[in-house]
Order: sequence, then structure tokens, then C-alpha cells
Amino acid sequence: MSSSEEVKATSYFLLFPLLGSITLVVIWVFIILTSFAASFGTPTANAMDRTAVIERLKPIEVVALVEAKASVAVAPEKAAESDDMSNIDTSGIDANAIVTATCFACHSVGLLGSPKIGDKAAWDSRLQANGDLTGLVKSAITGKGAMPARGGNADLSNAEVQAAIEFMMK
Repeated sequence: MSSSEEVKATSYFLLFPLLGSITLVVIWVFIILTSFAASFGTPTANAMDRTAVIERLKPIEVVALVEAKASVAVAPEKAAESDDMSNIDTSGIDANAIVTATCFACHSVGLLGSPKIGDKAAWDSRLQANGDLTGLVKSAITGKGAMPARGGNADLSNAEVQAAIEFMMK
């Protein structure tokens, strides 16, 4: 084989990858254009249905608001348990379990200025600010600052809230 034939043979081998690449690019462009053109088709009847559009545009918060209203509806029942909280009996209540399950996350580290568990000075200042233990319990039942009503546990009774406060003050 002569050198000119060898050059010609090698140039054919160099053309194959180039032609393959061009073919792949053409196929890729064709696929993209056909999918793009298909997206401009007529919309389905459901897509333009007024109720379907309203359903798609409904805010997500609707569900959260309904749940919040349900938990708020429970709190007034608990508040109506007893207006006189001066003689609440907290014996027999496992205050440690209540504090661990409900109060510990914030009061263990003093989150957002909450008094820490066992910090006598911080709890004494809260007692003075609210008048006495009864005022402090009422404040915890209704919520104070960043703390939600009943520490976020609407199932707690007034006695359980008071027991938890007394436990954290020790």
C-alpha cells in the first residue's frame, strides 16, 4: 500500500467519529424540538376547568390554619377547668414526665429567655413579675412571649401545668 492510500484510509477513519457526533447532535435537537412543540398542544379540559384552577391555587396554609384552630379550640376548655387556682392539688402527678416531654426542650437551655430548670433566681424573678405562683401558672396556661399556651401541649390540665412549674423551680 502506498503512502497516499494510507493517508486516505486514515482520513476515512477520522471521519467516522465526526459523522457519528454530528448524527447524535441532530437526533438530540430533533428530540428536543418535538417535545417542545408537543408542549404547545391544546390543554386538557381539566386543566382549564375553573374549579381545577382554584384547587391548584389554594394556599398551603389552609391546612395549617385548620389544625391551629382545632388546637385553640381545646385550650379554652382547659382554661375553664378552674378559675380559682390557689388550691390546685398537684399530688400524684408525675411532674418529671411532664417536664421531660413538654418543657425540657426550652427550659433546659433557657431558650429565648425562658428560665432554666432549677435556676432559683430566674424563677423567683418570674414569680415576682406575675405576683405569685398562681399568676405564674395562669401565665403558662395562656402562653407567654415565645412560649405557647400550656407549653404547646394542649392536653395538660391546670394541675399538671402547676406541677411542672413547681418541679422546674426546685
